[in-house]
Amino acid sequence: MNNRKRYFRKGDIIIYLLLLIIFGALGVKITEFKSSDASNAEVYVNNELKYVYPLQEEEREVFVPTDIGGVNIKIKDKKIRVMTSNSPLKLNVKQGWISNPGDVIIGVPDRLIIKIIGKNKKIDSEDMDFIIR
Repeated sequence: MNNRKRYFRKGDIIIYLLLLIIFGALGVKITEFKSSDASNAEVYVNNELKYVYPLQEEEREVFVPTDIGGVNIKIKDKKIRVMTSNSPLKLNVKQGWISNPGDVIIGVPDRLIIKIIGKNKKIDSEDMDFIIR
């Protein structure tokens, strides 16, 4: 048997210190993110901003006309969702409630996008990377 003790090599220590510095810097950056409260929901139809609804505690139902008939939207408890749609698979209905800034509901056949906007941040259509048609 070999009773030789294993020690860290100089390269091992440098790699471990480098990893600690990287993960420490990432941890500091993550804690700097501020979460903003959701304030409005923007509704886009055919890539055009059509409506901006305030997210409110009281229940409110809204009809939004689209190319294939329209969708019914419900706003309640500072959340929003699509209740009914004329799309065949109704995927935008199945996405459920959204409430955090940056959350999105997308209805492809309806050509509908619903975005939650925070109080401190306004997202322009220029912030979108691309639109699938």
